[in-house]
Amino acid sequence: MDILLLLITNIIPLYILIALGFISGKWMDVNLPSMATVAIYILAPIVNFGAMATMDFTPEYIALPIIIFIASVTIGTISYKSAQALWKNNNANLIGMGSVTGNTMYFGLPVVLALLGPEWAGVYALMNLGTFLNEVGLGYFFGARGHATLKGALLKVAKFPVIHAIWLGLLYNISGLPPPESFSRYWDYSIGAWVIIGMMIIGVALSKQSKLEIDWKLIASMFIPKFILWPMFGFGLILLDLSVLNMFSKEVHLMLAVIASVPLAGNLVAYAATLNLHPERTAGAVLLSTVFALFTVPAAVLLVQFLS
Repeated sequence: MDILLLLITNIIPLYILIALGFISGKWMDVNLPSMATVAIYILAPIVNFGAMATMDFTPEYIALPIIIFIASVTIGTISYKSAQALWKNNNANLIGMGSVTGNTMYFGLPVVLALLGPEWAGVYALMNLGTFLNEVGLGYFFGARGHATLKGALLKVAKFPVIHAIWLGLLYNISGLPPPESFSRYWDYSIGAWVIIGMMIIGVALSKQSKLEIDWKLIASMFIPKFILWPMFGFGLILLDLSVLNMFSKEVHLMLAVIASVPLAGNLVAYAATLNLHPERTAGAVLLSTVFALFTVPAAVLLVQFLS
């Protein structure tokens, strides 16, 4: 019960941040693109560089982003092809785009920090690289299918500063140089700012929609990869590691459970608005998935505790 209470007390503030974002966007005219730019191009590189530079690196961690990347590609491709057979419109593009990742950092990182502490932020960020690459690459390709190429999507990935922050952070880590004390302090500040802005982005994006549409058929199609296929992968890998591989620690298992159970990506509404993929319906799906995650994330963490 202690771990459940810890989870709830750290998850509830995330919903308060969404509400504050909605208020800010609705009545204070907060600008969504500006918030997204600060989160993606300024704070994300700082957070990820610091996470890579300060983590206790071991060689087996290299396998984590590769495994997550392969899972993301597989789940995304299955979801996109299945959606094309079910939907004869661009809903299939939205489903494919939403299936490759989830709100792994804005929502998932505070959970990991609460359960494991900041020393595990680097491992979690490295693991999350596998989904991030697909969010801005393959996911964007699925969403913009028809007026985007895979080459264009890959070039888009190469332009994101967070990618370069990760490999530079790893190089700094390998060099053995300790980060300056001042950097460590401002890295902590950046994590907090990134989570606050990232969760508020969801609320601001919701506030900018003229209406909120609940399309249950579309929501079901988006929830199947997010809350069925991803947990199947996450817990399948955990069970395989526990019974056969014995590669990873229980802390890594917990982080896998978090990645597999978080809600739809917070940036999905912004992408949908940019690509004209039913942003009102997307906002409804993201909101419901975030409410749903209040139950899925604690359930996943408790299940890992039971298996371990």
